[in-house]
Amino acid sequence: MFESALVTLALGAGLLEPRAAYRVESVPAPDGAELVTVFGRVQDPSLNAAGTDVPLLSVLRDTLGDADPGNDRLRYVWILTSTPPTLWQRAVSALSFAYFRPHSRKSAHGVPAPMLDLAAPGKSVWTNLASNSLQALRLDPMGMTVRSTTRTYRSNSSDYRRLQVFQALSTLDDFEHGQAAQNVLSDAEMRELYARLRLSTRTFGGLVQQRKLSSFYDQQAAQLQENRGHNWELLRQRAELSGLYFEPLALAGGSPGSALLWVAQEDLARRDDQRFNGQFLGIANPWTDDRLLRWTGYSEVRYFDSGNAPSPSDAAGAEPRHMIPLAFYSLDYPHVPLLLADFRDTLKPKRRELIQHGADGLLTGVLGITRFGNLSFFAADTAWSFVRNRHGAPGNRTARLEAYSRAREFLATDVSLSPDLKAELAHRIDHLALNPLENGAGAEVRVARQQYAALLAFAQAPGGLAIRLERDRRKELESYTRSPARRLLTSAARIFTRGPYVDPSHPDPLLREQLDSQRRAAGEQRFLNRLLASSPRLEVVWGADAIRDSIQRLSSEPAAGARAPHLIAQVFQRSTDSELRMACLRGLERLTAVPSEGSHCARCAAARSELLRLSLDPGMEASWRELSRLYLAGKAPTSELAPSRGE
Repeated sequence: MFESALVTLALGAGLLEPRAAYRVESVPAPDGAELVTVFGRVQDPSLNAAGTDVPLLSVLRDTLGDADPGNDRLRYVWILTSTPPTLWQRAVSALSFAYFRPHSRKSAHGVPAPMLDLAAPGKSVWTNLASNSLQALRLDPMGMTVRSTTRTYRSNSSDYRRLQVFQALSTLDDFEHGQAAQNVLSDAEMRELYARLRLSTRTFGGLVQQRKLSSFYDQQAAQLQENRGHNWELLRQRAELSGLYFEPLALAGGSPGSALLWVAQEDLARRDDQRFNGQFLGIANPWTDDRLLRWTGYSEVRYFDSGNAPSPSDAAGAEPRHMIPLAFYSLDYPHVPLLLADFRDTLKPKRRELIQHGADGLLTGVLGITRFGNLSFFAADTAWSFVRNRHGAPGNRTARLEAYSRAREFLATDVSLSPDLKAELAHRIDHLALNPLENGAGAEVRVARQQYAALLAFAQAPGGLAIRLERDRRKELESYTRSPARRLLTSAARIFTRGPYVDPSHPDPLLREQLDSQRRAAGEQRFLNRLLASSPRLEVVWGADAIRDSIQRLSSEPAAGARAPHLIAQVFQRSTDSELRMACLRGLERLTAVPSEGSHCARCAAARSELLRLSLDPGMEASWRELSRLYLAGKAPTSELAPSRGE
């Protein structure tokens, strides 16, 4: 057997440092807000828009009219490539087994609807549960025709929404690596935006509490890198065993999320010496394929040195080789690389999707067999899926959809691949589109620009976005100050009334003042929650000065709730810094004071309870127990009485 032909090509691995694929733009909006928009630089010449910026994602930041980021709140998220389907698209999407895209929407001049309200992410949970119940209890028993059409339409609508969300997540993943992200969106805002978007694709994702978003973000980021690293190594090893060329692909600054497999036409003359193991590759043996000897499809000439490494064409000893692409993979799919394009068998990836979609439509739509309605089918399907997944079969429909959407996003913004190769890949990826509601890449560019223009006009109009924002501010304040039962009654009453009159030109200063305090207190509590969940040694993860400042601000806020004393007491117990522990005791004493209006009695009782618990804790040093008693009694000691650092 001749020397292995494995080469990890660096052309698409983000080493060329091209111009950033994304930029951000911030536009002020009336009534104390700003519209932050992420633009992607489209590089696909087939769209007649090569090198032009396209608005992809917009988010409204409510600043309450000041320049202090401490009270900012992200509100609505618009995915500008998402558009309501046409009547013809809706009709085709209700047809069972209609797995094709009839046409793309030509224009969208109306104001786009927000994909997500970050202030009320739980709304979609109850809507989805109600629609699922209606489908199972009312529509399914009406017969095969009603059941199949309604389930097909709802499945296509859900897939289209998830496709748009996954494209937005891919944008945020790549955008986060650039410097523009750090200057416009803070780390906490980026985490919240990313986590809420991803959770919106899950049934109960909208019910996840705000304080858990940061840990969820870390978990998802780690899982993505783990999938890419595992699939990189798996695909590289399989290419090495088969004598193929492996090329990872990534945008500048990011980790590779896609990969290409190549074969050199010169190596085919010695193909009798090669062995091929196609497990996890999903392609036919190239060494027994005579079509490659007279290949007329896309190919490239690349140069290699005597050590079989890529080299410039003018280097001494450089040898040209005619490289033929074999397959294009996504490295984002869990456990195994996902085949998205086979250059010798165009229909192979699409056949996989047609078979799996058709089987689901036949079982649930035609026969009416569902996983949760038939326990025998549930057990058999679970066992079959487990065995197939262990053998590398891509059975996760949501994960396949995410890999497909990320590949589309990459091809639209990448600059490392040649234009001809990108056009070939884009055509093959576009061939995988089975959803009638989906639009082509060119149509998405066009409607994104039109919807962004309409959104800007709506945001600047006197009776536009400002009225909605002011009403939602009132609802947000109620969520802080009223019980869930009272808010439910208020929402029910608004069915018969138009709600309170709102005039954005004359804002309520008291409302803004109260909302400002509530947001600041909530922000400091999120910071402490994230800090406590990060590590047992708090000062290692974050500086002691920053933690002291956060405790000072939280304990000084009138809107600090009953949970604030518990968080401060936890910081006290986990810290080894004497100054930080003293700041915690001072903060707890400050929280025991009853405000002049007599509110927040629960907070005062919680602060006293935490001080009492610390003063009676047998596992704590005697000097700190004594200090806790003094603070509980309201006799704050001088700094000289504090224990020395490290005691």
